[in-house]
Amino acid sequence: PGRLQVVAFVGLLGFAALLGRAIQLQTLDAEVLATRAARQGATKVELSALRGELRDRNGRPLAVSASVESVAASPRLIADRPTAARALAKALRLPAKEIEARLAQTTSFVWLQRWVTPDAADRVRALGLEGVHLHGERRRFYTNGSLAGPLLGFADRDGRGLSGIVLVDLRRNGRVELLFDRELRGAGAELHMNRDGGGRPLPQEVQAPEARAGQPITLALDLELQHFAEKALAESLRKTGARHATLVALDPRTGEILVAAESPSFDPNRFWLEDSSAYRARAFVDTFEPGSTFKPFSIAAALEAGVTHPGEIFDCEGGRFRIGRRTIRDYHPHDLLSVSDILKVSSNIGTAKIIARLGARRLVDAVRRFGFGRVSGSGFPGEVAGSVREIRERQAIERANLSFGQGVTVTPVQLVAAMAVFANGGVRVTPRITRASADTPAVAGERAISERTARIVL
Repeated sequence: PGRLQVVAFVGLLGFAALLGRAIQLQTLDAEVLATRAARQGATKVELSALRGELRDRNGRPLAVSASVESVAASPRLIADRPTAARALAKALRLPAKEIEARLAQTTSFVWLQRWVTPDAADRVRALGLEGVHLHGERRRFYTNGSLAGPLLGFADRDGRGLSGIVLVDLRRNGRVELLFDRELRGAGAELHMNRDGGGRPLPQEVQAPEARAGQPITLALDLELQHFAEKALAESLRKTGARHATLVALDPRTGEILVAAESPSFDPNRFWLEDSSAYRARAFVDTFEPGSTFKPFSIAAALEAGVTHPGEIFDCEGGRFRIGRRTIRDYHPHDLLSVSDILKVSSNIGTAKIIARLGARRLVDAVRRFGFGRVSGSGFPGEVAGSVREIRERQAIERANLSFGQGVTVTPVQLVAAMAVFANGGVRVTPRITRASADTPAVAGERAISERTARIVL
């Protein structure tokens, strides 16, 4: 009897403790625990908006978005992970070791494969594995593969417009997807739901909010011209052995960029497998010395200032001309040449003698009016300005070098926009990536030279 009394007493104490704890949970801690339960049981589902289309100037699609499925798992809810890994590997056509390594993680959520094909999604769904989920996502499709890839860029797997992955310098690799990311992305929505202790959504009636699709963007790009340009560039690389080539075509009246071609290019549909060095839109972010392509601007500056005229004759010294301790040479020697012929045969010596009359200050001012030394105004992310150095009047060799495109750096877009001045009656228009419309008219141009000088040089 004494032993039974002790057991009964201990049991009574235990019951009293449980009763006290129950009273505490139901009364004193009820509000705190209810708040914690609501917080732990609540979940938020992101409803991403359909990204807006990118179109060429004639309305042909360049980039579109569609709904796809991705496969994820909650490793904690999978009892037999090796067996599940083998089944999933067969369904997804992936190595079993890769799937098993992902399922070995201690997290409550892990991606197994993003953006699977409909057939793969059906195979996973048919397995009916506990803890394996299919999630609806948005995927960006670039309808023309690598065509204009460096210009368009890509949207990442979370639907954000990027110019590159982690290893790429975002400041120097901007893209259309990044430039217009806000407009293209639209407005997503959030769906608030409850889940059980295992993380599974609880069945309930929920009014799903609507996500607003992104707006389409019409580029100035001409798809057919872009195709022919990239074909020509590929052939150029094959013949010359160059590492890369760029071709830009621009409407001189509106500034619309009809072609921005790079070779080699890359396919934004599979950006994660491509060489990131091909992401660069070199037309906007790479500079080079323009060389003899700079001579029309120098000679136009001299004609504009009235220090020479097209028929004036200059002695080109048989191809060798000394300035101080330096010797300027012409690749093809000439003696007497008119200003027109100096431009025609691309004489360094003749151009340097013409600019000696103009002077360093007026030359620098003139080339800056053509748009050199500043960004073109296209708005392209990461676009660089190039450089035009200040030159003092006594720096004769630096002045001569500048006159035929040495000691100055330009981007391809800058050079094209400047050359278009001669085709547009002396007015420089701002290069633009989108097509001009009533809503987004072309920006009024700046006069670089007179119409008469433009006609003479042209």
